[in-house]
Amino acid sequence: MKPFRRDIGIALVIAVLLIAFIEIQFLTPRKLHGEVIEPPKPMPDFTLQSANGPVSLSSFRGKIVILYFGYTSCPDLCPATLALLRQGLDELGDKSRDVQVIFVSVDWQRDTPELLDSYTKYFRPDFIGLTGTQEQIDSVTKDFGIIYLLNLPDQNGNYSVDHTASVKVLDRDGNLIVIWPFGMQASEITSDLKVLIKRSPIK
Repeated sequence: MKPFRRDIGIALVIAVLLIAFIEIQFLTPRKLHGEVIEPPKPMPDFTLQSANGPVSLSSFRGKIVILYFGYTSCPDLCPATLALLRQGLDELGDKSRDVQVIFVSVDWQRDTPELLDSYTKYFRPDFIGLTGTQEQIDSVTKDFGIIYLLNLPDQNGNYSVDHTASVKVLDRDGNLIVIWPFGMQASEITSDLKVLIKRSPIK
């Protein structure tokens, strides 16, 4: 084979590989991790209490909303999940402005708005903690498919709370689009958020 023809052949191979790479990286839709809700499910609005006053879910339309239900005395699941969410958002850089994490307490007896505020901001300053009455929390958890149980207190009045450990993710229009199970990796969280941000640009 003549050098000229060989060079053309190599160039063509490189071009084909480059096109394939571009298609994989930019044109082929990335798969979301966790349980994908198809079609996305519209979710009802709610208003709960933060340290700065009432907060409604609908006030975050235009952002990707991450909802996690737990309690501040949780010894393992809640701090581990919030730490992963923080890491996932940190890796987004400036794009994290398009995402809002909301931590809803199911421990309506002990978790005050002020306690939730300090707890959530320990993980990341823009995380929001919300609480409400038993009736309000029961209504919201029912709507979002969350199960929780306040266990009987010990002799010192301390008790644990059993609760669903999955994370609910809503798109910019307030539709449930994916559910992340406990144990997601931070890199998977970041990857999903990049997809959701790109898939549903700000209107």
